[in-house]
Amino acid sequence: MDADQKKRMAQTFKHYVEVSSVGQSLTEPAKKEIKDKGMNKMLKECCGDAVAKASEAQVFPRLCDRKTKKLHLDTFMGEFVPELAATVIQNKKKLSKRPDSADPEVVTLAAELRQKICDKADAKPKEMKVDAVTARLTDTKSYTGTHKERFDTSGKGKGIAGRKDLVDDAGYVTGYKHQGTYDQDGASPAASAAGASGGQS
Repeated sequence: MDADQKKRMAQTFKHYVEVSSVGQSLTEPAKKEIKDKGMNKMLKECCGDAVAKASEAQVFPRLCDRKTKKLHLDTFMGEFVPELAATVIQNKKKLSKRPDSADPEVVTLAAELRQKICDKADAKPKEMKVDAVTARLTDTKSYTGTHKERFDTSGKGKGIAGRKDLVDDAGYVTGYKHQGTYDQDGASPAASAAGASGGQS
């Protein structure tokens, strides 16, 4: 696989990460991880149903991260396609054992799959549709009460600050502006200022 093919495969991969993450703002690291639905869509549109089904049922679950349930770009560029090719051949021929990734037939099919994925690099993938009910339930702008407090204006979760009332127990009254400025002589800036003004009168 040459440099141009690697670049085009990565481009297709990132396209489908974005398409399968409707309404989400993705960082560059996030664009290097794909969920199963994004992978299924990519393989179905690039390589056909049989390949997509082999990935969904046998290959993706085995190679994705067990915690995040996502597949990294490095894995996709490395062992994923040969494993997928071997699995497709196993299913097609109804073999009891998956052929080795170095098998000539597997190597040939893997090359064909890579090329089909590369061919989609310049094509704009179809956006994944979100049904009306899901769109309504996931629109944070319509949330009220405690649910509203869990998200900021952009729809991003606030974390623990959105789930608990964080109380400032520093001991200062609300609005006090000199917190943490108590000097070494034991007099606060506010008290020092008051003393100075009293001495001038």
